[in-house]
Amino acid sequence: MITENIEKIRTTLDGRLAAKGLEKNETGLFIKDVVRVMAGSPRSNLATINGQLQLLGWRDDCTDYGTIQLILACYQDS
Repeated sequence: MITENIEKIRTTLDGRLAAKGLEKNETGLFIKDVVRVMAGSPRSNLATINGQLQLLGWRDDCTDYGTIQLILACYQDS
């Protein structure tokens, strides 16, 4: 059951990232970068997170609060 929920969340996350223009082969690295940025400053707001991602080479509009919540739901225990 938990695995099925994670799969649904991951499918939704992949769809959101594709809609934002990320290629399938970029999503893993993008997610790792988001997790790394948030781990470095867990209380960051969206503008700060997007700014840090932009410094890493990502567009400044790659993420939003919904996408961050999906990433956290998938990866907070990994």
